[in-house]
Amino acid sequence: MKQLIILFSLFCFILPAVGQGLAFDIVDLREVNDSLLFRYNAVVTPSAIRTGQSLRVTPLLESGDSVLVLPGVTVLGNNRRRVLARMNRLPSESIMTGLCSDSLFVKSSQVPYEQWMDSAYLVVEEKLTGYRARTTTTRYQLHQNVALSVRAPYEVSPSVAFLVPSKEAKVRHRQGKAYLDFPAGRSSILPTYRRNPEELLKIDDAIRDVAGNSDVTIQGIYIEGYASPEGSYASNDRLSKARAEALKEYIVGKFNLNSGLFKVGNVAEDWDGLVELVKSSDMPQKEQILHLIESIPVFDVRESALMRLNGGAPYRLMLKSLFPELRRVEYQVDYTVKDYDLSQTLSVLQKNPVDLSHLELYTLAFSSERWGSDFTHILLEVIPKYFPDDAVANTNAAAVLLHGGELATAKRLLQKSGDSGASLNNLGVVYLLEGDLEMAESLFEKAKASGCHESAANLDEVHAKRADNKKQERYKRRM
Repeated sequence: MKQLIILFSLFCFILPAVGQGLAFDIVDLREVNDSLLFRYNAVVTPSAIRTGQSLRVTPLLESGDSVLVLPGVTVLGNNRRRVLARMNRLPSESIMTGLCSDSLFVKSSQVPYEQWMDSAYLVVEEKLTGYRARTTTTRYQLHQNVALSVRAPYEVSPSVAFLVPSKEAKVRHRQGKAYLDFPAGRSSILPTYRRNPEELLKIDDAIRDVAGNSDVTIQGIYIEGYASPEGSYASNDRLSKARAEALKEYIVGKFNLNSGLFKVGNVAEDWDGLVELVKSSDMPQKEQILHLIESIPVFDVRESALMRLNGGAPYRLMLKSLFPELRRVEYQVDYTVKDYDLSQTLSVLQKNPVDLSHLELYTLAFSSERWGSDFTHILLEVIPKYFPDDAVANTNAAAVLLHGGELATAKRLLQKSGDSGASLNNLGVVYLLEGDLEMAESLFEKAKASGCHESAANLDEVHAKRADNKKQERYKRRM
């Protein structure tokens, strides 16, 4: 830290009574760490004053009505010293002249610094006392201020806060859809028919991952069959229901599952799915198609109205390119996963991280080196991936981002992380690092009231930064 030091060359005050007998050398007059440091040397020659005289030299720091008396020095002639000694009035610290050689005396003082000292000047007051206590006072004002410490702006070091996730019941869902092909008028599944081999393989893999995992317990399997709108509603209703039941029987038979786990439903004509497909397409007359679907009830010849639109061209296009996407079976497997200890968690993370709870991932992160690559990866990537809307996950990810200096991204996460003490604290850290001390202080106060321990230290950082800002302004004004 660079500091300005007032260093005077030997500065002698010529005393009218004695000539060049006393040298008063100011070495330091500066502010250091909120203290005023003052130091000087006094050199006294054998002929400083006459034998019957005394001289009191007192440095003073003055600014308007504010005065600070600094340690002085008293020089006594031989006769004056003997007289004062007989009267028991000898000063506790005095210099006697009449010595054989020059004498060096060092004086120093350190007192708390006050703001008025910024504009103060050093004054040296000399009181020369002679015969019959006649005293002559002389004052010298030096044209030097207190030197303020020159330092880099205070760098805040705020503390981020983390939240421990609550223990959860690990209920998981495995979802998918299959576009199975059925011969005309049939609902039984033919494993080798058209696209069925590849579609059934997707279903097999999903069920096998769950049913073959000894760590999980299947709670339920939901299957829903869908049909496209062409043909009669009654026919489509029977067909979608039969195809959903066919998939259930296929899974029960292949994986030897209890049929009581299944719940089967169907949607006879998937008009909602058709609306979404039309909206996302670039087909002509899409607005007229959507208007007809929305304004004509299903059983009031909606399909016939579509078939008449523009000679049936839009309907034929939908029949060819959109309706096949509606003929599908959707499934969802609900299951619970057992809890893992720390040694098991790392292995599961490599194979199937979706089966880990938020708390298990958090515990694994904090078992590694703080701010290391594993710690950062889990809190910033893994947990947000599987718990994207979780307030605790966002709060902790923001803490990692703040440690890395990514304020903008952290701020976005914290805006959707709730009002916990940790979240308020971390948002306060954002504002502190941005330089908004008022907002930071307000957030830290709220976080502290919510029980966030890190906020107390962060409030100290706010106060330290505010004080430093004032010092920087003072220094700029002096410059």
